Amino acid sequence: MKSIRHTLFILYVAAMVVAFLVPVPTLPVSLPNQFDKMVHFGIFLGFALLLHLDRRPRLGVTLLVSLAFAGGVELVQSLIPYRSGDWRDFVAGAAGAMLAVLLIPLFRRRSGNVGDAAVP
Repeated sequence: MKSIRHTLFILYVAAMVVAFLVPVPTLPVSLPNQFDKMVHFGIFLGFALLLHLDRRPRLGVTLLVSLAFAGGVELVQSLIPYRSGDWRDFVAGAAGAMLAVLLIPLFRRRSGNVGDAAVP
């Protein structure tokens, strides 16, 4: 089971890297500007949950790794000519990671791992 969780996490990160670093077609003007922020929120919510499921680090480590990855993505995007970094994307990703860290103890309690719920 652990190898399945690890493989899932690695595939998720690989998909994230591709999605964040390949050239993107121009989006139609009719799409709301905030759609991109919701995508970042959801992607980093999933990243933090899968990271924690795979590695089981302390919640603070899960959050720090997620924030570092979100910041790194935006920094790299700002250095690529066909992409652009956006601090608001970072904030949206950070919010998704924070929600994941808040949800993890709830998932633990529901699964019966009450002792794990208090791990910071």
